[in-house]
Amino acid sequence: MKKIHNYFAIVFLFFALHAVGQTKDNKWTFGMDIAWVSYSEADKIAVGGKFINQTPRFSLAKYMFKNVVFVGSVSTAIGDNQTYTTFDGAARYDFGTSQNKVVPYALIGGSFINARILTPTLNFGAGSTLWFSPKYGLNVQLLYKFSEERFSSQRSHIMPSIGLVYSFGARDMNPRIWSSTR
Repeated sequence: MKKIHNYFAIVFLFFALHAVGQTKDNKWTFGMDIAWVSYSEADKIAVGGKFINQTPRFSLAKYMFKNVVFVGSVSTAIGDNQTYTTFDGAARYDFGTSQNKVVPYALIGGSFINARILTPTLNFGAGSTLWFSPKYGLNVQLLYKFSEERFSSQRSHIMPSIGLVYSFGARDMNPRIWSSTR
């Protein structure tokens, strides 16, 4: 398992060294997160546990048009006794703050979760990215994955994550966190 984590770290560093926030001029970002899945006490019996480690979680995002970013993510349970692999897609809305150092956002999307069988979910969430340099940021996100009752293989749950984001290209940021205009 340690070899797998080392491999992912090397791949991330390779992309980071060769590849700043996300704007109409800087469309692509890559993220690597620490994530986990948390079920309610009532649902943990049906799915086989309360927590599932989802580290690392990889994301690729592209700025599409005014304040909207499309994001694709993938993660799987590594070193956990439960099976859980998720393929997520989302549209994020950043409230026109993409040039700021702090970029809060709301998102809506969906997932296909492969736990025992492939199950769809509808996702809602919020998060924020703190850009501490023109190329690197820290992203925090809370995602609620709604699973319909008819799917016995999956229950609704939350998926918090925290991780590093790398932006490809140059980024011109506002000079202060509290400043929204130049």
